Amino acid sequence: MMKQPLLSVEGLEVVIRQKNKVVPVVQKLSFQIEQGEVFGLVGESGCGKTLTCLSLLNLLPAGIHKTGGDICLDGKAVEGLAAEKWRQLRGDRIALIMQNPMSAFDAIRTIGDHFIETLRAHGKTDTKAATAIAVEYLERVGLPDASLLLRQYPFELSGGMLQRVIIAIALAQKPDLIIADEPTTALDATSQVQILDLLAEVRREFGTSILLISHDLGVIARLADSVAVMYGGQFVEQAAVADIYAQPLHPYTQSLMNARSSIGLPRRKRLSLLPMAATEISNGLTSACGFAGRCPHVSSACRETAPSPVKVNTSGHWVRCLNAGSAQAEVV
Repeated sequence: MMKQPLLSVEGLEVVIRQKNKVVPVVQKLSFQIEQGEVFGLVGESGCGKTLTCLSLLNLLPAGIHKTGGDICLDGKAVEGLAAEKWRQLRGDRIALIMQNPMSAFDAIRTIGDHFIETLRAHGKTDTKAATAIAVEYLERVGLPDASLLLRQYPFELSGGMLQRVIIAIALAQKPDLIIADEPTTALDATSQVQILDLLAEVRREFGTSILLISHDLGVIARLADSVAVMYGGQFVEQAAVADIYAQPLHPYTQSLMNARSSIGLPRRKRLSLLPMAATEISNGLTSACGFAGRCPHVSSACRETAPSPVKVNTSGHWVRCLNAGSAQAEVV
């Protein structure tokens, strides 16, 4: 009997509605996250990563709508849940770590206020018990003087400390899945490493699944088991992390690899740049490859045909490109 994935997403579609115009921003995404797996989602700003994770929590902003697709948690559909059921699910089953820790807190309320209110909102814990739990989990994420910290305000803490507080609040709910949306973006290099190590420890200790969203391939490589590369609202390549680093097949994935820091290399081998072609993405073209306007290997067929995903090996590596598949490629 096959094991049920923790999270299953099939054909997710999200659009922005502006007056008489509808712009697709997430197009037919499908993926699964197993229990205890770290699934990486990588792509440049504006490709739809954050809207994807907000749609999983039914938290899309006004004017942005989920128009298609099925989302299942432990095999049970979450579509059509009442507001109260969604409130229970967020935090209890799925927790969100935001990319800007300062924006996650009310500046005039203490850390203790945030932590204790969250715990009490999701259970019958009284204030005394909630305070004890808050101290325990703040210490677990490596924050000193946890009792004193509860009396401090967000502006008194560094970005790295606030990110640890967010993780502590998420862990205290014992969720099955943590969505970490750019959790290291606003942090210095030392704090980035500490946060990634902390997430890895959380995964080992609690068996928590993690959806890790980033534009940084180094962050993905450090933590994720598998990765999907996103461009223009679509997945263009997906594979185990080791496979995609050993053999990136889509031209966009290759460009991301080539754009990594190359200080010390000869000038001819330094950073690879891509031309801009925002019109194809913003208009949501589906009759051609969305990457055609920027691809160094574009052909006439790429401008006429939207590529379907094809498998390139038996380990689950697939790519959406007319020119990247092998002779043995198999339609997904």
